[in-house]
Amino acid sequence: MDRFLYFRTEATDANDDGASNSACYPASSLVGMQPTGDSALTIHFSVDDVVSSVVLNLTTANTHAVAMQAITSAISSSYSPSMIVVANDDSGGTQYLENSGISSCGTIKHTSSVLYYNKITTATAVEIIDIDTKTQPLISMTLANVHSADATVQVYLLNAAGTLYYIIKDVVIPTGMTLKLEKDELDYDGDIFNLYVKLGGSTPVDVIVR
Repeated sequence: MDRFLYFRTEATDANDDGASNSACYPASSLVGMQPTGDSALTIHFSVDDVVSSVVLNLTTANTHAVAMQAITSAISSSYSPSMIVVANDDSGGTQYLENSGISSCGTIKHTSSVLYYNKITTATAVEIIDIDTKTQPLISMTLANVHSADATVQVYLLNAAGTLYYIIKDVVIPTGMTLKLEKDELDYDGDIFNLYVKLGGSTPVDVIVR
């Protein structure tokens, strides 16, 4: 039987009524853990093409390995219950995994296989993914020219200082054609950059990010 990992962000029962307030994932759906701050550890799960991330706050900075060890040990231990409470912020009985150094449950986010879709119709730059919201590696981006004229597109990264870094610049997509950017072309640090698409005119382009 699979074990389950439980997380809860809310202190009061009245607020525990949404998908981002509490969650319970099968341990087999755990796909990775990584530091996302001096005192933050992000855990990633994948269930039926929905990728979720849970941010755990740590009592002591730079003790991510301690928390990771506690979580993996709890999953593998034959003495663990079927539901392992990793972080429960309920004020009626807060509970955190023993010897993990976890102090609270920060955020719970869920993302389907299609992360973003939009029909861009003007030359105004459109923010596709905001900084600090990229919770998983991007698989692909398709830009489909759905008009009777050629479309010119730019895809670029923008940091907080306003510096642009182009992934593609002024690429022409013929009418009826689709340009696809692959995973390695979309591999960037979501903690530093925003992702933008900008058209060279008003020829409509459908953008889908997975």
